Amino acid sequence: MFKNIFKKKQSIEAQAVVDLREYTPQALNNIKSIEAVALLILPENPSSEFIEAFSKIKLDAVGFKLNLPIDKKIAMFNGVTSLSSIKLADNTVGVFNGIVIIGQMIENENSQYIVNGIVLKKSGLQNNGQCLMENGLIFEMDFDENKVKLFSNKINIDASFIRNVEDGTLIAAGDTITFNNDITEEIIVEKNLQFFAGNKIKCNKNVKGCIQARSCVGNKIVSE
Repeated sequence: MFKNIFKKKQSIEAQAVVDLREYTPQALNNIKSIEAVALLILPENPSSEFIEAFSKIKLDAVGFKLNLPIDKKIAMFNGVTSLSSIKLADNTVGVFNGIVIIGQMIENENSQYIVNGIVLKKSGLQNNGQCLMENGLIFEMDFDENKVKLFSNKINIDASFIRNVEDGTLIAAGDTITFNNDITEEIIVEKNLQFFAGNKIKCNKNVKGCIQARSCVGNKIVSE
């Protein structure tokens, strides 16, 4: 029996970021397809051989293609992230996947970044880094980036919790915010709170209007 001397081509599937900058044309020839990828990174100045080999790869459900210098580093952040609280290293592009909150980036004003997912941006931002790409749901709200309380998944909020957070806080959850029945319009307004949920907000129908006016949500606000 003869042994197959030809290397089987591979498929790259279901990844947030695929970086091909250091691939040779020979290596690209071993890739059959690239599928379900949010961001595909290519060399800034690809050779003709690279371009020819890359053109033979089947691309399916690729969100964005981006050309970057070979020395530009990539820093990945997943989950619930506030850009205002992260210092990106020099010569680095930040890639933020999931729930992303963008306030004034004092230390990152010259940084480059990419966001994929559900994004909440502070209204009226200027000179706030360079966003190379935005992909997903984008909301704007006026909030204080120094008063953001993050929860990676779900959070149940009761009156005791609200009394113990700082006035003017933005409360953000990756999935669902659920308000207990002891929450009133008066305490929300008194504390001047705002809310951001990647999926849903659940609350009593008596406070739904108040919460709706102070919230951004990826899916919907439901009353129980």
